[in-house]
Amino acid sequence: MLHRFGCSLLHVGILFLFCFCTILTGCSKSDTPKKTNAVEFTVVSGTDIPKELQELIKERQKNAFELTFSDNNCLYVIKGYGKQSSGGYSIVVHDFYQSDDCLYFDTELFGPKKDEPVSGAPSYPYIVIKTEYRETPVVFD
Repeated sequence: MLHRFGCSLLHVGILFLFCFCTILTGCSKSDTPKKTNAVEFTVVSGTDIPKELQELIKERQKNAFELTFSDNNCLYVIKGYGKQSSGGYSIVVHDFYQSDDCLYFDTELFGPKKDEPVSGAPSYPYIVIKTEYRETPVVFD
């Protein structure tokens, strides 16, 4: 009986160690593309967004989405966070840069502050940035 119990503990220990190592490798920073240079961009809104792009955003805004759009002069990179229960949300661009083989776009959604008055109507926060046109894939984070 002791022999079986000891064997079970050994198997559980090995399984735990395997899972722990798998989790550690999944959190590696090597998944983030290496930054070769920063890319200049402008956050655009309202009438500065091309009409065709405004329509695409409106079609997708109820759910989270990631989108690129080009008018052959500029590249627009869009990240939408889907339907939120109220207004008062903001989006921060942490980074936008060129790596060896892609553009990397890192944003984060922030909710309204606890003491901030917000509308009770749902909102659909998204951000649109505009940069020089290039035929490079975009990685969203």
